[in-house]
Amino acid sequence: MKKIAIMMAALLLLTACGTQNTVETPDTVSAADSFGEEVPASTSAETPAAEEPAVEETEAPEETVEPEAVPEEAPETAEVSEAAPQNPVLVVYFSRVGNTDFPADVDAVSSASLVNDNGELKGNAQLLAEWMADEAGCETWEITTTEKYPVDYDETTDAAKVEQNDNARPELSAHLDSFDGIETIYLVYPNWWGDLPMALYAFFDEYDCAGKTIYVSVTHGGSGFSGGISTIAELEPGAQVIEGLSIRDSSVPDSEDEVRQWVRDTNG
Repeated sequence: MKKIAIMMAALLLLTACGTQNTVETPDTVSAADSFGEEVPASTSAETPAAEEPAVEETEAPEETVEPEAVPEEAPETAEVSEAAPQNPVLVVYFSRVGNTDFPADVDAVSSASLVNDNGELKGNAQLLAEWMADEAGCETWEITTTEKYPVDYDETTDAAKVEQNDNARPELSAHLDSFDGIETIYLVYPNWWGDLPMALYAFFDEYDCAGKTIYVSVTHGGSGFSGGISTIAELEPGAQVIEGLSIRDSSVPDSEDEVRQWVRDTNG
């Protein structure tokens, strides 16, 4: 019995030891697994930190793109520079070409007040005006009427006579946007019945030339200026009206040198 009691005690002791080993084993495995999770966890924790600079680097190009907005302002500067002061000199003229709807096959040689300039139909006053503008370095502006004049020269002179008798003011079809900045006017027109074409009266009614200088040139068939200079001075009492060139119709094509020299003299 004593031997049996000793064996039972030993068996209980062995059972107790086995129970302790079984309990401690999960604790040891659990601790090992937790360290294993912390390493990847710490690695994954460091990954976002490493990626944060990467996000900043992607944002950096956006900052470098912002200066590209500067070139967009360049056109505004260009537009300002293009707003140059208006040229104070202007050549104003009245001519049959531009006030008459001529057919393409019109004979400039046989038609009074017309000239063939290198294959292009032009009026005598128009050709003189273009030479003046080229020499003065300015633009031309043509006085045009809403109602066109006849193609036939004799019919045109008849229409001009009717306008003159009626003291008419033909309606102008074009108008200057600004006239205030003009200081010097080169005026060219044909002598019609010893007077200005009535369209010029309409022009002077519309525009105030006070304080401006008007150089007057005329094309004619033998009458010269007639009373044109004094008439313009009466219409524009505040302007300085100066007699310019008087050129016979038939002499217009050969007068370029004379015209250019005269413009140089007036500008000198």
